[in-house]
Amino acid sequence: MLEKIILKCRYKKELKGTYNWGSLLHGALLEMLPQETGEALHQGNLRPFSQYVVMGTQNELSWHIGLWDEEIAQSLTSVLLHLKSIKIKHKDMNLEVISIEQSKESLPDFFARFFTTLEVCRRYEISFLTPCTHKRNGKYVVFPEVDLIIKSLLQRYGGFIREFSLDDSEMTEQLVLNLDIVRYSLRSAVYYLEGVKITGFMGKITIQIRGPEQLARLAGALLSFGEYAGLGAKTALGMGGVSVKPVFDDRNRQNSRKL
Repeated sequence: MLEKIILKCRYKKELKGTYNWGSLLHGALLEMLPQETGEALHQGNLRPFSQYVVMGTQNELSWHIGLWDEEIAQSLTSVLLHLKSIKIKHKDMNLEVISIEQSKESLPDFFARFFTTLEVCRRYEISFLTPCTHKRNGKYVVFPEVDLIIKSLLQRYGGFIREFSLDDSEMTEQLVLNLDIVRYSLRSAVYYLEGVKITGFMGKITIQIRGPEQLARLAGALLSFGEYAGLGAKTALGMGGVSVKPVFDDRNRQNSRKL
């Protein structure tokens, strides 16, 4: 089961809200959970949830949480869906929860969106809503790369989902070879995390998919999984929040028929 929860919150006017509050909300979330759940999450290298903050207007923000592991999802939703306020101890402040949205999608329904449609989409626009980065050779990169995007998504997917396996080295190679970044509008962005400054990027990219139709359908599903899992490093701490949209236009339809 794939799940999204969005909490709309209000904060005091004198505070200066920022997407960096994602790291504070991560700490607040762990404090709300049962001790055994929090300890289990601390022990794993990968966490089966992503979360990030998008600032709104009039001292409001939206806290987005993506879930794709049913056991952890039950623990988190049992807490999140009943919140009236959120205490941020580090900043000695409270966020008032003014609305909560929840959406669920089974894995069969999710994949059906890509594999049962008549028309295959070969272009996707990815918007980076909070700073994103990947690690290569121990260093953070400041520009998106297809192979890092694909490997990030496969790692998160394969770490927790077994019913629909995507663990295939040849498939991974074909995805990397047949996806290209064909358009971008990006800027560098800094995320402050526990006294460390991480430089990444925000903005938009458009990815074009070549190759067989089934590969394009699989690539579309994998890229769209990023809306739940986030992209890149530190996605449980507020980085790498993304929205993914299919782009259908005349050029896309012509390329779909040619490739």
